[in-house]
Amino acid sequence: MNRRLWWLAILLAGVLPLLAMAANPPRKAMRSFDQVHIAWANAMRWGELEEREPFLSEQALARLDGFQRSRWAQVSISGYRERARALQPDGRLRVRAELSVVNVHTLAERSVVVDEYWAWSPEDRSWKLASGLPDLWPEP
Repeated sequence: MNRRLWWLAILLAGVLPLLAMAANPPRKAMRSFDQVHIAWANAMRWGELEEREPFLSEQALARLDGFQRSRWAQVSISGYRERARALQPDGRLRVRAELSVVNVHTLAERSVVVDEYWAWSPEDRSWKLASGLPDLWPEP
């Protein structure tokens, strides 16, 4: 009986760390997020929609339709401030950010708080924005 418990303990000691690595991005990936997020913030503040697209995951990019493109063409982002950051149980990183949005036609500025969900892509060895472009037009 003790031998079975011994093998079970060895099996669990080997499997549990692998499961934890599958759910959470590696430490090196967490350190690289700061660089990706700075580049994202700059693309949000100074870039056009085409400069933001490389940060999007394939699924988020597929959801970007003509209607969303036309809405984003009507606004400019004048400010992007990270407010909070938290690692989720599924391994994604949630970033709460405040965006200053300017309507290009009226030059009216408003502030929108959004939650972005970033996922580590082992294939690309980079972070991708899994939640897609933020919703700047939340319903009241």
